[in-house]
Amino acid sequence: MSIKNADGNRSSRDMKYSMRMASAIEDPVLPAHPRTLPKNEADGSSPAAPQSLAPSVIAPTSNSVATIFRAYWRALAHYAGARLWLTVLLLIGTGLLEGYGLLLLLPLLHTLGLGAALSAPGANWAVATLSAAHAPVTLSVILALFVGIKTLQAILRAASNTLSLRIDTGFICFLRDRFYRAMMDANWLFLTRSRGSELSDALLTELPSVSIVTRQLLMLLSSAVIASVQIGVAFVLSPTMTAVAVGCGVVMVAGLRRFRRKSFQLAKTAQQHRAEMTAAVHEHLAGLKITKSHGREAQQFGRFTQAMRTIAEHTLRVHRAQTWTSIWTEIGAVVALAVFVDVAIVVRHVNAAQLLVLVFIFTRLLGQSTLLQTLWQQIVQGLPAFASAERLRQQLVAAAEPPIPADASRMALTHGITVESVSFRYDPAHQAAALSGIDAFIPVRRVTALCGPSGAGKSTLADVLLGLLAPTQGRVLVDGASLDGDRLHAWRQSVGYVPQETFLFHDTVRANLLWAAPSASEAELRTALRAAAAEEFVDRLPQGLDTIVGDRGVRLSGGERQRIALARALLRRPTLLVLDEATSSLDTHNERLVQDAIERLRGEITIVVIAHRLSTVRFADTILVLEHGRVAESGTWDDLGTREGGVFRRLVEADRK
Repeated sequence: MSIKNADGNRSSRDMKYSMRMASAIEDPVLPAHPRTLPKNEADGSSPAAPQSLAPSVIAPTSNSVATIFRAYWRALAHYAGARLWLTVLLLIGTGLLEGYGLLLLLPLLHTLGLGAALSAPGANWAVATLSAAHAPVTLSVILALFVGIKTLQAILRAASNTLSLRIDTGFICFLRDRFYRAMMDANWLFLTRSRGSELSDALLTELPSVSIVTRQLLMLLSSAVIASVQIGVAFVLSPTMTAVAVGCGVVMVAGLRRFRRKSFQLAKTAQQHRAEMTAAVHEHLAGLKITKSHGREAQQFGRFTQAMRTIAEHTLRVHRAQTWTSIWTEIGAVVALAVFVDVAIVVRHVNAAQLLVLVFIFTRLLGQSTLLQTLWQQIVQGLPAFASAERLRQQLVAAAEPPIPADASRMALTHGITVESVSFRYDPAHQAAALSGIDAFIPVRRVTALCGPSGAGKSTLADVLLGLLAPTQGRVLVDGASLDGDRLHAWRQSVGYVPQETFLFHDTVRANLLWAAPSASEAELRTALRAAAAEEFVDRLPQGLDTIVGDRGVRLSGGERQRIALARALLRRPTLLVLDEATSSLDTHNERLVQDAIERLRGEITIVVIAHRLSTVRFADTILVLEHGRVAESGTWDDLGTREGGVFRRLVEADRK
């Protein structure tokens, strides 16, 4: 199958193999929350998408900051729910206390000797609250009230910060969980077309960076509430001067619009550069052995340093944009303050006490405005990472398989598997079909071999039999019933799969076996190891079943890894066992051990073997010979080997040479 593992990328292969095996095995341990349907909904119809897998909220071609931000806000509001609004209420409470504290400045100035302070608008309201509490307007009372207000503000701010932190950390987990579920639920055809580094980058890099956006947004909400209260208090004191200040702020924000757009475009480019670097690093790590064996370290290092240099240069451009935004924001703030003071004194003739309070408010307001501008710029720079991961998630959701029904169970095989006129195309727009008009029958408890030259369609047919690929035309029947709908998931729980490149986790032998059957007992583990001719060598390992096998099983030989993989598949007691060129990379001795293990299974389970090395399928009951996506011929070894001009005979002769 030419499309499989097109990356040559070790991390991509690892991810795809684990997803391939998870799809074939339907192990509930892998997905964090496997999708299920109640029994009354498991009728084959398309159910409504779960809330956590909500319909797309970002158009695939949309580059608008507003569109992306709305999508982000909907996702955050959906996750946080009432907690988000409780945070907003705490912020409003903090802001109202801030406003009351500002109004108390007027009676405070009065007690300090500025008699005109109580004549300012808003002062009467502050004094009235003191009178309602039967408290005298004295310096001690006002200072005590200030202490109480600030204490209560600190408590509310601590509560809102704690709640914000919970929302932030939980939201990132929510996004990752949602993305991982979509990845696990996507069909195998889509995953073969995807680049593994893109999936891992979205899950491990882009989504965690959204945490910065969440933190800055919650800080922005806090600053916005404080700024709104400050504007409100200022409006009470002097509507005209407040209008002047707000007008200056509007002009400043409008003038910085060009810088915000530039920051967003630079952030998008930075995200693309990071994704490209991540893919390059994965490929470099995957090819370290061949790099060193060919003496190409300098070339690889040069490519890496060039990528890093590009990112560094782009980072400087982002920093320059941020610096100019800060410079113009500070200049605008100073100009606005100067205009405000000039108008207040020269035009409006504001009294000293009122002017002091207004200047104090607007000085703090300018700081809040600068902070709001900085926070929004950082949010804008973080949105492209969310947009990129969200678009990829939407593609995964669009490629989702039907949900797993709640009553899905294993399927028995009593008669056999019938392949009726099956055709398959990886790309409907491409004329070449991987399979074309395949008709075959795989009898129960027999060994069926798939042979043929490279690209003949053997692995594609195996994926169709496993239920990973749906035929473009035709159908697959299991005991006469079509393999689709709810039966597809039941079938996957009934099959075992051993790939050519064995996938083992960096864990113990026991953990690798239990991954396929978490509830298996010690006796069942031993039985599976014995059936796979692996019990003897496992017992010789330093810690036996509890020995760490290393990254992808590197501490074991190729034959040992393959036998562990076979034992893992057998532990599931599969109805169908598919061996995808499981012995092609083994030496003669280990190949013989694996073949002996397979031959001992003859008559117990149904086995499909894919092989390039034809000598390994001599024991098969039936051999299907594929060529150009079609069944060229079928029969036993003796029958096909003596057929004049036959494809199989030609392959055998070439194999002997």
